[in-house]
Amino acid sequence: MPKVVYSDSKGLVQEAGAGFSFVTGTVADKVGLHLYQEEVTLSNDVDGDVIGKLSKELPENCIILQASMTTSSTGTGSCELRYHTTAQALSAVGLGTVILGVDAATSVPNSNLNTATLGQTIIDVTPRDVTNKIYLHVVADGGAVSGSPKVLVSVLYAGKGEPETI
Repeated sequence: MPKVVYSDSKGLVQEAGAGFSFVTGTVADKVGLHLYQEEVTLSNDVDGDVIGKLSKELPENCIILQASMTTSSTGTGSCELRYHTTAQALSAVGLGTVILGVDAATSVPNSNLNTATLGQTIIDVTPRDVTNKIYLHVVADGGAVSGSPKVLVSVLYAGKGEPETI
């Protein structure tokens, strides 16, 4: 499905990509609200390790307004979403700040995402200043993850620019 962009200059237009953006000025400026969504296939690994990476980085100095994760294909284990200043390799020890998960203390529900429950969603509406923490990682938390789980990660943010491919 193409990306939908609403701008002051052109109104409603379609672009390559996915998601929805509200932008001010010209479409080329890309200043406004952006929704970045990506389905991530999680690797099998142990508690505390990176099991999934998003393929794009957020623009510096944006503000995350809302983030959510939903199980779209089941496996076993639970996970959380973190952001960090550097890209991390799969199976590396998960570093960074927790955005979604029990350790964030602001996720609703206040838990990690259970990959065994199809359609389970956790959400956090606490604004977060990205500054230079532009890389998003899914980290196993609460035990090993196995099977072939997939999660849909959705991030609504305000700022200039769209996510760039890593």
